[in-house]
Amino acid sequence: MATKKSAVEPPADVPDVLRAAEHNKSLGRVKASLSKSWSLSRAESLSGATQLGWFLVALGRESEARELADHVADGAPREATGALALAASSAIALAAHLARLRGDEARRASLVERLVASPALVAATRGVAAALAEADKDVRSAEVDPSQKHACQGFAQGCARAATLREAGAADLDLDAVERIISQGLDGLRAQLGR
Repeated sequence: MATKKSAVEPPADVPDVLRAAEHNKSLGRVKASLSKSWSLSRAESLSGATQLGWFLVALGRESEARELADHVADGAPREATGALALAASSAIALAAHLARLRGDEARRASLVERLVASPALVAATRGVAAALAEADKDVRSAEVDPSQKHACQGFAQGCARAATLREAGAADLDLDAVERIISQGLDGLRAQLGR
């Protein structure tokens, strides 16, 4: 006799934005994968959420990106270290970036305070020129990557690195270069996600 498989319930703390119906096939796959393995204590979940956040920004869906980034920024463990702290920092930087763009300086200031207190960020912002070059390299590599999935990941990573440097207030930062990297990354994401 065949047994019926019961549906696996996603974890309780999955953000609503991941549960919402999705018309974009690429985003639908990302959301489904993230919601199955979601955990605020897993670096992979936080990194995936940040990538998805940048995808949403590229498609003009800032409110969904903000909901997701805020969920991670507010819920990620504050005592995180290593890969988890670095992944949380990227999500916090995205939330701060979105707060800055909408003129919410109080929210941005509280996020930046948390961002600059992260031990993972100290290491990530050493050598600002090298870190900015890495962000630019991410975008350049994504532009020639034949895989849609890897190109999207590269564009999002370039945006995340550049935004983290900007929101953390890294010294001697070329803001024009940061904005160019983010703009080119978002343009690349739009082109990839629109196919």
